[in-house]
Parts: sequence; structure tokens; C-alpha cells
Amino acid sequence: MPRYGKTFDMTSPVESSDLGRLELVEFPHPALLRRARPLVRIDDAIHDAVEQMFDIMYQAGGIGLAANQVGLPYRMFIVNLEARPDAGEELVFINPATSRPRGNAVQEEGCLSLPGLRMDVRRPERIVVTAWSLEGEPFEADLDGMLARVVQHEFDHLEGRLFTDRLPDAAAIEARRSLDTFREVFTGRQARGELPPTADLVARLDRLEAERCGNA
Repeated sequence: MPRYGKTFDMTSPVESSDLGRLELVEFPHPALLRRARPLVRIDDAIHDAVEQMFDIMYQAGGIGLAANQVGLPYRMFIVNLEARPDAGEELVFINPATSRPRGNAVQEEGCLSLPGLRMDVRRPERIVVTAWSLEGEPFEADLDGMLARVVQHEFDHLEGRLFTDRLPDAAAIEARRSLDTFREVFTGRQARGELPPTADLVARLDRLEAERCGNA
């Protein structure tokens, strides 16, 4: 299947670090504002990260979660429309690409990294997604309805975009007030030593990229 372009190194090389305990990050954490890089290595730490991501998503009551929402700079996200570990289907998308958008629909969206903010967002009703599974196998799916919307929302995260970036002007102005509040809270936590300085957060993202991402 040449459209996928490559296969993965499925080993666990010693130079790759353990990703440790992951936590949900909120705007304006730098991981949310940069384009995630493609994974070229699926090692034990990535498997553990996916397991942690599902736990974090369920605890927060979400139905989708991108890797950069837990401070990882990787092109990877998870979905379970039932938001419960004992129901629905747990889906993992690694290095996804979307194509063939069709139709349009408006629906309210929220984001675990923007808690409490919900607004109407217009998106295509149907898309095609190609990606790799956690086992390193390529797949393609033609999606519609809620699954198509969630996949597009999470894919936007990997591009460094939030749903607020898709709002029309009037709604964007309203959302900007909430984003300003998130910035104030974030910088306040940094000032109190509850969060690392932004330079340290960026340095960690750079290191994690170097360990498991290619040059693309």
C-alpha cells in the first residue's frame, strides 16, 4: 500500500526514554500549539502511552484525545465514542491523514484541553481517514457522523489547531475571552512553580521528537 509510505521500527531501542506518567494539558501548553511529528518508532513506551491516554480520556469523560493533549509531540490520537472502557470500540490512529471531505454540518464541540468552553463548529459530514494501527498495520476508513467529527477534531490537534480556530468571526471574538483566561491561569501556575517554564516544556517536546520521529 504505497500511500502509507513506510513501515515502523517495532523495537524498543535503549536510546528512547520512558514517557513516564502522562497528564492532560490545557491551553496554552506549547504541545497544543505546534504541529505534531510522524512517529517512525512504535515501542513499549508508545503502547504504555496509549493505555494511559485511554485512562485519562475516560476519567475526563471525553470521546477523543490527541497525543499532544498529554504533552506528547506525536501524530497519534485515540477515540471511543462511548467514553467508557466497558463499552464502545477503542480506536487508535497513528500518523493519520484525512481526505475526500463531503457535505457540511454544524454541531457543538468542546475540548478536554479547553475545559468548560463549548461552541458550534462547522465541519464536513464525511471524510476518509488513512492511518496506522498500534500494531503497525495500515488501514483506511470512510467515516460519517460523530466519528467523522471526532476524527477531524483530533486531527486538528495534531496540526496545532483548536476548534476555536474554526469559528466564524463573532464566535471567535467570544471564544477569545475564554482563551485569555486560560492564558492567565497557565502563566499564574508557572509563576507559582506548579508548571515548568515554557522553555523547559519545549525542550522536552524537542527531545521526545528526536527519539521517535523522522525528519519529515
